[in-house]
Amino acid sequence: MFRNHLTSILRNLKRNKAYAAINISGLAMGFAAALLIGIYVSKEFTYDQHYKNHESIYRLSGRSFALSSIAHLNKIKQDVPGIDAIVNLMPSPSATLTLTDNQSFVDKSVYYTTDEYFQVFEHQMVYGNMDDALSVPNGLIITQSMATKFFGNQNPMGQEITLATQISQDLFEVTGVVEDLPTNTSLKFSVLARLPREFEERIKDSYSFTTGYSYFKTESKAEAATLDQRINDLFMKVDYERFGQERSFEAFKADYTPGLLVMPLKAVHLESNIQFEASESGSRRYLFIFISIALFVVVLAAINYVNLATAQASKRAKEIGVRTVLGSYRRQLIQRFLAESLFVALCAIIVSFGLTEAALQGLQVVGIEELGANTFQHPQLLLLITLIGLVTGLLAGVYPAFYLTRINASTALKGSYSVGEKSKLFRNGLVVFQFVISLSLAVFSLFAQQQLQYSLEKDLGFDKERVIVVDNSKSQLGEEDENREPLRQELLRQANVKSVSFSHYSMINQLPLSGMSELVPDAEYQRIQYKYTDDQFIPTMGMKLVEGRNFNPEIDDERTVAVINQSFAQKLGGKVLGRKFDAGFNGREVEVIGVVEDFHYQNFSNAIGPVVFFYRVYASQINIAFSGNPKDALESIGNTYAGLSDAPFDYYFFDQQFDQLFKREARLGQIIKLFTGLSVFVATLGLIGLISYKLDQRIKEIGIRKVLGASVSQILSLLSKEVVVLIIIALFISIPISYYAVSSWMNDFAYHIDLSVLPFASVAVMAIITILVIVTIRSYRTAIANPINALRNE
Repeated sequence: MFRNHLTSILRNLKRNKAYAAINISGLAMGFAAALLIGIYVSKEFTYDQHYKNHESIYRLSGRSFALSSIAHLNKIKQDVPGIDAIVNLMPSPSATLTLTDNQSFVDKSVYYTTDEYFQVFEHQMVYGNMDDALSVPNGLIITQSMATKFFGNQNPMGQEITLATQISQDLFEVTGVVEDLPTNTSLKFSVLARLPREFEERIKDSYSFTTGYSYFKTESKAEAATLDQRINDLFMKVDYERFGQERSFEAFKADYTPGLLVMPLKAVHLESNIQFEASESGSRRYLFIFISIALFVVVLAAINYVNLATAQASKRAKEIGVRTVLGSYRRQLIQRFLAESLFVALCAIIVSFGLTEAALQGLQVVGIEELGANTFQHPQLLLLITLIGLVTGLLAGVYPAFYLTRINASTALKGSYSVGEKSKLFRNGLVVFQFVISLSLAVFSLFAQQQLQYSLEKDLGFDKERVIVVDNSKSQLGEEDENREPLRQELLRQANVKSVSFSHYSMINQLPLSGMSELVPDAEYQRIQYKYTDDQFIPTMGMKLVEGRNFNPEIDDERTVAVINQSFAQKLGGKVLGRKFDAGFNGREVEVIGVVEDFHYQNFSNAIGPVVFFYRVYASQINIAFSGNPKDALESIGNTYAGLSDAPFDYYFFDQQFDQLFKREARLGQIIKLFTGLSVFVATLGLIGLISYKLDQRIKEIGIRKVLGASVSQILSLLSKEVVVLIIIALFISIPISYYAVSSWMNDFAYHIDLSVLPFASVAVMAIITILVIVTIRSYRTAIANPINALRNE
C-alpha cells in the first residue's frame, strides 16, 4: 500500500512539476528564513549562559555606567554574607604583545583580571588548570586560537610574552590555555593577564577608580533585587562616612541616591544598555521584531502552500471520481491526499535544512561568525521547524482529503463539480493576508534604510572623513613622549597631511564621566562627559566654534581652560564665556573660553549631552587629518611612524570606526530587507499559483469571449482587475499597520527622519506594477491561444 501511494504521489508531482516546484521552494524558503532567525535569536537569548552556575553570577556596576572598582568588590565580599568569589576585569583596548623572538602583535581584546577569575567563570582548559593558572604574579591565560597564532601547534605553557598596555609593561608567563569563547559572550577576551600586584595594591581601596568590570558569585542563587538593596544599603553607610558627616545620617539617607546596580549575568546583554558596556548590547525589542518576521515568513509560506494545494486539488475531482468507480474507499483517498501533502512538506523541510546550512557556511566565508557554522547544533529548532512543516502539510491536505472525497462520483465524472464562492473568498482572503504582511515589511524596510542613510549622512558636527587615529596609549613614542613633537613635524611636512592633533580618550561612543561646579555660591553640580585635547584637535576634526576661541598654547596653561558644547552651554543658561568651574582633578579653576557646535559621539538613540574639552596635551591618541588617496596617506604616515617607534603601527580610520555605532541599525535594516524580499518572493509564488488556478478555471470563458470578439488587451484587463483589487485592499490594510510599526520604532531614536508619504506611495506603485507584469506574463499565453482548443470538448 505504501509503495502504491508513493508511486502515485511521485507520478502526480511529475505531472504537475510547476506546482510542485512552487510549493516546495516557497515552503523551503520560509522554513530556512525562520531557522536562520531562530538561530540568531537563540544565540542572543542565551548570552553568557555557557558558564557553569551562571544563575549565581552577578555583575556589579554603576547605575549609569558598566564599571565599578576593586574596592567595591572587596567591601561586599567582606560585609555581604553569601558571596563566594569576586573578580574584576580591566579592559585594555589596545595592547601590544611581544614574543621572545621579538615578534609583536597588537590585540584589542586583552583584559587584566584579579586572581579569583576562575572561581567565578569556569572554562574548559586545553593546557593548565584553573586552580593555579592565576596564582602566580605574572600568569597569562590565552585562548586556543591565540595560542595557535603565537606558537603554532606546540604546547605554549611556560612561554614568555611581554605585555604593554596603558597601565604597565610587564613580562608574563603563559600559565593556561582555554578553549575559544563562544560568540555569544559579553567578555570577549583573547588574552587574560593577572593584574599586576603593585597596581592592584595601589587601587584596592579607591572607590573612585572605576575602570573595570566587576562580577561576584553567590553560594546559592539569590534575587538580584535583594542583593541590589543589600549592597546599596551597605554603600550608603560607606558614602556617609566619605561625604556626609557634616549632617545627620537620617538627613543623608533621605537625599541618598543609590549609585550601584546588581544585575544577573544572563540579563546583562539584553537588559543593560548603560555606558561603557564590555560588548555591544542586544535589544529585546529587536529580537521580538525578528521573531515576528520569522513567524510572518513561515505563515506566508504555509498559507501559500495551503492555498496552492487546495486550488490544485480542486482540479482533481475527476481523478477522485475515477478512483471511486475503480473501487477506492474514501478512507484510502483520504490517506492518499494526506500522504501526498505531508510528502511535499517533508521535501520542503529537508531542502530548508540544506539552504540554512549553505547560508551559515556563506556567512562564515564573508566573516560573519555570530551564528555559528552548523545547523544541526540546534536540534530544538530543527524539531520545531519539522513539526511546523508537518502541521502545515496536514492542514494543506485536509481540504482535498475530507471535502473533495465526499463528491459524488457521477458528478465528478460529468465535470459538473465547481468550486463554491466560499472557497474563492477563502483563497482571496489568504492572498490579501500575504500581501498585507509583505507590503508592511516593504514599507518598514524603506524607512529603516532611510534612517540608516540618515545616520551615515547627517551633519555630525565634525568631519569624520579622512582622519586616521593612531594609538599611543602605551607610550610607543617614548616614555616621556619625546618623539611626539618630532612625529608631528615630520607628518606636517607631507603634502597629504593637513593637521595633527594629540588627545586622550576616544571620541566614539562613550566619553568618560565626571562633574564640575561653578565657582559661585550654591552652584549645582553638573554631570559631564569630557576629553583632553590640544589646540589642534578642533580644527583637525573639523569642528565649528560658535562662541569664543580655541585653546592657545602661548597664553593657556593645561587644566585652566575648557571649551564646551552647545548642549552644556544651554543647560548653563547661556553666556558661558569667562565663567569658572571647579572640575576636580581636571582643574580647580577652569575658565570656559569657547563653545563648539554640538557633535554626535554616540548613535542616534541617545541625545547629545554636556561635553567638555579640557586643555591638556596628552598624546594617547594621535589624530591625523589627511587629503588625497587614503592608501597613500596611510603608507606615508606608517613609514614616518616606523622611523620614530619600534612598536607596531596601531591605527584606525575614524569614519569606519564611527560607523560601527550604527551596526545594530544596519543589521536590522539588512535583515528586514532580506526577509522583505523573501516574503515578497513567497507571496509572488502564491500569486502566480492563484493566477494559474484562475486561468485553469476560466479557460473556457476566455475561449467564448474570444469567439465573441474580445481582444487580447480586454482579456488581460479582465484577468488583472480582480488581482489588482485584492492588492489595493491589502495596501489599505497595510498602511496603518506599517505606519504604527515605523512610528513606534522611530521613538527609539533621539534623532530620526520625518515620516513621509513617499515610502508608502513607492511601495503601492511598485506593488501594482509588479502584479500587472506578473498577470500579463502569466496570462498572455492563454489570452492569445486559439479558442477552439478550449471549446472543442463542449
